[in-house]
Parts: sequence; C-alpha cells; structure tokens
Amino acid sequence: MISSFKELHQFVSNAKPKRVALVAAEDPVLINAADRAQEEGLAHFVLFGNAGKIESLIPSGRSNFEIVDSHNPAVDAIKHIHADKADLLMKGKIQTGELLRAILDRDTGLRQGELLNHIAVVESPHYHKLLFISDGGINLHLDENVYQQMVVNIKQYLELLGMEHPHFGMMTLVETVSEKIPETVIAQQVVEALSKTVSIEGPIAPDVALSKEAAIKKGLDSQIAGEVDVFLMPSTTSANHLVKGLSALGGCKVGGVIVGARVPVILLSRSDDAETKYRSILLGLV
Repeated sequence: MISSFKELHQFVSNAKPKRVALVAAEDPVLINAADRAQEEGLAHFVLFGNAGKIESLIPSGRSNFEIVDSHNPAVDAIKHIHADKADLLMKGKIQTGELLRAILDRDTGLRQGELLNHIAVVESPHYHKLLFISDGGINLHLDENVYQQMVVNIKQYLELLGMEHPHFGMMTLVETVSEKIPETVIAQQVVEALSKTVSIEGPIAPDVALSKEAAIKKGLDSQIAGEVDVFLMPSTTSANHLVKGLSALGGCKVGGVIVGARVPVILLSRSDDAETKYRSILLGLV
C-alpha cells in the first residue's frame, strides 16, 4: 500500500511513461510541473492552447514538448485521447465547468458511467497514511445514489494503489442520526446500503475517524477509528475548505484527480503551486 507521495513517485517511476494532454497550457507554473515530470521520464506532455503564448513560457533548452495550437483546447485534447495519441487529460488555464462539459458530452466526451468525482489526496505529518477526500470539485448535490457511485469510483482507483480494503467514513458533525442534520440521515442510508460490500461507517465525525482514542473517549464502538482512508464529505464546500485549510495551515501536501471517466483527469485549482500540480500529475499517472 502506498502511504506517501514519495512512495507514489516510486510507484509511477516503475511504470511505462504516459502521454498527458494538457488543456490550456498557457501557465508558467503548469509548464514547470509538466517539465519536471517529463524530465524525470514519467510522462510525455502534449500542450493544447495558444501555441505562441505556450512557446514563450517554455524556458530555453527545457523539455521537448509537443504543442498543438488550438482555439478549443478541451475538445481537441479529448479528440487526441480518442485517437489514442494521449492516455490522460490534465486541466490547465481553463474553467472547470468548461472542461467538464467537454468531458461529459455524450457524443464526443469521455463518459464511462453516469458520474465523475474528484479525489483530493492529503499527506499529513500527523497521520500515518494518505487521506483521500471527496467530493471537493465536481458533484454539488450529494445524495445516497451519488455517494454509492463515488464509492465505486474511489475503490477502483485505490485498488490501483494496492488498497484492496480501504476504510470509508461518512463524515458528519456528530455520530448520532438526527433529522435536524440531514447529512447524518444520508450517511446512515449509505452505510446500510454498502456495509456488506465495503468497509464503511457513518455518521462519523473527523476526530473519531482520525483517532481510536477519540472513539474510546466518546464511548463509540468503531472498527475503523484511526484507520480511515477515505473521507466522504457532507458537501462540496466542506470538502474544498478542508483540503485547502490542510494545505495552507496544516503543513500538508495535497494533490487531486478526477475518477470515473474513461481516462484519469488531473484537476487543479488555478492557485495551486508547482509542487501541488506535480503531485496531481503523479496521481493521474497511477
């Protein structure tokens, strides 16, 4: 099982380099991250967008990027994948909604099932393994059916990392079910539906999910306290705030990837630094 980004780097280093279609590559930080991955032999990047601007951002003597001049980089990058000229997609200087519309187009996109979801991956100096958090970027409405499909997508991805039996936590404010806290009701429904096929508990609060001692102090009989791998968050906002807070204030390393499409999609915030973008590339290369 991979428990750090360093181990993840070693994992993808042993694999055949992938071809990454980078959508709207007019960003020096993006190019810096792509250049690093390419120089390390992890991937080959095809850069889509304004060729003149992209070329002006590539430092002299650096990686030999393939550049495709495009006025519609999302659509053209996806065509590249359909033509077997690229293995995965990466978001560049483009609005997430615009990229998702191209991915989800039923005729020309990269649909596999009915639902995509974003996984943020966090390495904390205070937790003994990687923590996977969803959904902080795609699904704005989270109901029982959405959570069930998210679990399927996440489980498939984690199996690639050697995690055959990950522990899922349906994250809420408290561990008791209350009609006044709707996410606790949904958590109970999801756990009842999935508990026979995956390791999942909920409603469960973050302190219990991260600490066996917290569960004992609260008098809770949890089988996964202190060992949770996946936080299924009660809203996109809470997931997004948690990840960005851990990154900015918690000394954590983060990255992110979209799962559930025909190919992995590396989704980044435009404010991410080069290290975060590079870690996200590693997650996509899995």
